[in-house]
Amino acid sequence: MKAGYLSALFLLVFAVNQPIAFAQDQPIGYWRAHMAYNTAISVATDNKLVYVASEKAFFTLDIVSKETIGYSKVDGMAGVGMAYVAVDDKTGIAILGYADGNIDLFKDGSFYNIPDLKNKAVAGSKSINHIYTDNGLAYVSSDLGIIVINLSKYEVKETYYFTLNSQSLSITGLTVANNTIYACTPKGLYSASKSSPFLQAFNTWTKIDSTRNFISIASVSNKVFVTGSDSLFALENGQLKFVYKSDTCTRHIDAGEDCIWISENYKKTFDGKIKKMTPDYQITAQYPTEGFCKQIACSEGVRWIADENNGLRQQGGGGEPFYSPEPDGPSFYSCYDIYAKDKEVWVTHGGYNDLLASLGNPAGFSQLKNDKWTKYRTFKYKGFGDTLVDFTRILKDDYNGKLYVGSSQSGLFILNPDGSTENYKQNSFIDPTAMSPSWYRIGGLALDNKQNLWMTVYAGQHELVVKTKSGQWYRYTVPFVRSTFPNAADKLIIDDNGYKWYTTMGANSGVIIYDDNNTPENPNDDRYKQLLSGKGTGGLPDNETLSLAKDKNGSIWIGTKNGIGIVSCPAQAITGACEAEIRVVQYDQFAGYLFNGEQVNTIAVDGANRKWIGTNNGVWLVSAEGDKIINRFNAANSPLPSDLVQKIAIDPVTGDVYIGTQEGLVSYRGTATEGGEENKNVTAFPNPVPSGYKGTIAIKGVVENADVRITDISGQLVYRTKAYGGQAVWNGTDYTGHRPQSGVYLIFITNKDGSQTHVGKVVFME
Repeated sequence: MKAGYLSALFLLVFAVNQPIAFAQDQPIGYWRAHMAYNTAISVATDNKLVYVASEKAFFTLDIVSKETIGYSKVDGMAGVGMAYVAVDDKTGIAILGYADGNIDLFKDGSFYNIPDLKNKAVAGSKSINHIYTDNGLAYVSSDLGIIVINLSKYEVKETYYFTLNSQSLSITGLTVANNTIYACTPKGLYSASKSSPFLQAFNTWTKIDSTRNFISIASVSNKVFVTGSDSLFALENGQLKFVYKSDTCTRHIDAGEDCIWISENYKKTFDGKIKKMTPDYQITAQYPTEGFCKQIACSEGVRWIADENNGLRQQGGGGEPFYSPEPDGPSFYSCYDIYAKDKEVWVTHGGYNDLLASLGNPAGFSQLKNDKWTKYRTFKYKGFGDTLVDFTRILKDDYNGKLYVGSSQSGLFILNPDGSTENYKQNSFIDPTAMSPSWYRIGGLALDNKQNLWMTVYAGQHELVVKTKSGQWYRYTVPFVRSTFPNAADKLIIDDNGYKWYTTMGANSGVIIYDDNNTPENPNDDRYKQLLSGKGTGGLPDNETLSLAKDKNGSIWIGTKNGIGIVSCPAQAITGACEAEIRVVQYDQFAGYLFNGEQVNTIAVDGANRKWIGTNNGVWLVSAEGDKIINRFNAANSPLPSDLVQKIAIDPVTGDVYIGTQEGLVSYRGTATEGGEENKNVTAFPNPVPSGYKGTIAIKGVVENADVRITDISGQLVYRTKAYGGQAVWNGTDYTGHRPQSGVYLIFITNKDGSQTHVGKVVFME
């Protein structure tokens, strides 16, 4: 039987000549970062490259070619949460400081981590505030003290701790002038000889001032300048001399070309100025900035500005600042919702705080298509004007191309395929939230099989609203008490029966099921049911529900603050005849209730019906039935920017798993894609398989759960597997664990009843 099967398919190779296509694609297990680079908090230059630290990432700009290269944890960075960047002229090494005390040394595209400060077993902040380089040494100023790094040896040389009244004194900046080290602190200015052998003893440092809170320091022409929040001083004859007072807030001072640059911000107008001061205290130039200037670096008459609002800015020749090139990326790092399909990705960046109050985030949403990001931001995208903010939900209608975006205070926004827009909030069927009469909060969005758009309205009088395909609006009230706010409706999905399931925020809220009986215009024949924790009331593991997903069997997975409940018979749940089941999952040698103790923020189902679970402690991949943990990713063992995962979405065509965290977005090339009823556009990657390649070979576009067999050219079986949905994976070895010899190998694909077959080939190179 086996021989006949292979012989028939072998003949099919030459009869239909259907080789598997060569696919330019990313391999299984490949991580990709999608970081935002349009905020800048620190900048440095060596006159060849500009080094820029954004809030969550880092990039370089070639001054001549204008080429930008972005870096993240995928590329070897130790983490996210940048604080400062500096570069040493002698070694050509850039020093990256993080808010958690971590330090990376960067040169020629490679990173070397120095975690000594981060790993130090002391309480309190270790944030890095400033980095000064001097002839191969880096002086890192932190909340814990000064760390001196020998850059040529890639090691910490020594550490200086300042202790005042038995309390650690943070260092906000450092400079060197006349062979003397000067360190500024929130409790004044201190100095010591650079050549002193006793620098580690704080009592050997000279106190110049102990009353003022200094935030930044710089030196030029061997003259030291130090500033507080608005007053600038110069050191003359061992004494501080007041030389300038800002009319607003001073953020930083930096040494320029025979000058000091002062960065000032105006909080009411969200802009600022940079001012040039000569060593004899004259302000000789000043330039406005659109956003908040955090730091300035100079190179041959050009000023590079780290703008917290607008990213890296270049200024030169006395003109206004203009945007400099930056790596491609989304509008902002936070990811509250994600839509992904066929290499098109949409991400919302708004949100709300722990008290559920809106943030006023103008970052809008972003689109990734054709490997290019498009940003839709308030004040810059005319469809938003200056009023639409805090977008938190996003959904695309695959039939008509409409994009639906919900806000936590600006209602419903619709982007039509022709570029026209619609906005619904006041004077519409969307009620204001009980939290504020000016907030119109969309909790969830879902499309039914008739292309009707359903949405929940958080804490509105009518918590469920539908906009039909024909444009009619209907809204509904559900009389279940919610403890936090009345009608606190949030995440929404629609099951195979057309029932609407939505989470409701609050300690005693649970999940609500709503059946409109296929008559959205008639609420009199509707049914609804509330599921709560405990037997007889719904069987949920907890009343505080956070996420929902419908799997390929039609079961509803409900994520709560304390694990997952699974409703395997959703058609009966609305009558109370079926409750949630809390399954036991096996992890290593231990077994327990499914995610007991974990806050389950998001659940996504891949093409093999496996579940990707996002929590406050990273991501888990569990089997289709939820009885086995297949993989786990967190910030420590993967490029995840953060363990707090807000949203997971899976591209059913490519198998890419998009993971949105509170610190940024990454994607992971998964092993499963959505399978179809026939083999269609079957591709393999890599093909040919390079010599020495030890990764996974992916064969995608196959019929769902296909039987896949790999043979040599004579028909000898090399490997057999079952597809994960629409994609099969092969580790590139035979049953003995050896890599096949170079040559052509045949791939036979068939479904369960043999009605769908496909034959192709993959080539192994020497």
